[in-house]
Amino acid sequence: MFSYNSLSLYLQIVINLVLFAGLIVLVKEGVKTKFSLVVLLSGELMLELTDLTDRLMKLNTLNTCNYALSQFFGLIILTVIYSRYYIRISRGVQWMIYCYAVLTLFTNLFSAQNKGLVTFYSNIITSIIICSYAASYFLKIIREGRAEKNMFLVNIIVFLFFSVECLISTAFNFLISNHLNWVAPIWLFRGLLLLFLYLAFINLGCGVGKIRTR
Repeated sequence: MFSYNSLSLYLQIVINLVLFAGLIVLVKEGVKTKFSLVVLLSGELMLELTDLTDRLMKLNTLNTCNYALSQFFGLIILTVIYSRYYIRISRGVQWMIYCYAVLTLFTNLFSAQNKGLVTFYSNIITSIIICSYAASYFLKIIREGRAEKNMFLVNIIVFLFFSVECLISTAFNFLISNHLNWVAPIWLFRGLLLLFLYLAFINLGCGVGKIRTR
């Protein structure tokens, strides 16, 4: 029977392979029309690879830093992607979000240096912002009465993943400090959602030339 550690390791490897294969496919099809999606997958691949390397080498020094970087990068690039493909986000609002992302990045990196301060409660706000993008797109669909299949699928998974991410962030200290048997299913579920999220964005990238932007 597989242990949690082995299952999570296999899942990490699969996620990295999926990101790598997806990038190859998207780059082969041409980067110009899907640049933001390529940037998203490239950035996430670098973060996932460093996290996996850190784990295999048993350094255990990059987890919290990578979490902070992932939070920052995800908010920035998803703001770009949603403004490009899904909804209208004014320049002023975008810059406010970018400034918030930079502020929380430095705050979280500082917190990561002090083990007593590691909470990542700021990720609750980040997750709510991204969930609001998805909710806005759902409202747009209701108003217009139509939806593109691949875009709709991505939006559902984005909303589901970041809803779970918001809940995880509220109990971050509990999830990293309590017995593995209690918290392992939650982390595995998050990992599976993350895998599906990457697959959905790869699928969106493959059909991006056939869909209409906002």
